[in-house]
Amino acid sequence: MDKPTEQELNIRLMTLKDVPQVFDIERASFNDSSWTIDAFYHEIEKNEFAHYFIIEFNETIIGYIGVWIVIDQAQITTVAIDEQYRGYGLGQLLLKYVMNYVQTQCEVMSLEVREENVIARRVYTNLGFQYGGKRKNYYGEGEDALVMWVNLNE
Repeated sequence: MDKPTEQELNIRLMTLKDVPQVFDIERASFNDSSWTIDAFYHEIEKNEFAHYFIIEFNETIIGYIGVWIVIDQAQITTVAIDEQYRGYGLGQLLLKYVMNYVQTQCEVMSLEVREENVIARRVYTNLGFQYGGKRKNYYGEGEDALVMWVNLNE
């Protein structure tokens, strides 16, 4: 599959009608540790801090990202790209989009990443994220998360 060009991609706010497609990507990406479909509906309908975005190619959702904005801090809640579109820098494109989206209101952005997810850690490091600590068993028994953060105003 050819890499989609930026002109062929569309990033927009997630709506309730997007949740089933997003949930399909979520399940395929995270298996047993995936969010429930109800969690996505709750985030879109009821969480005043939540902002979710999707990336589309040919009007098909191929990825998503969520961020909570609380006072002057942003927390990435989830991010995933459909398996057949991975390796094209689309996760990084989404993260940059959200970093720009929150930059005027937030000073710091943080996230958790599986310790063994070397590819994601490399993306985050390339965007300026730094190691901030470890959350033991964050993803379940024996699966730790690294906390990473970036100062958005530097």
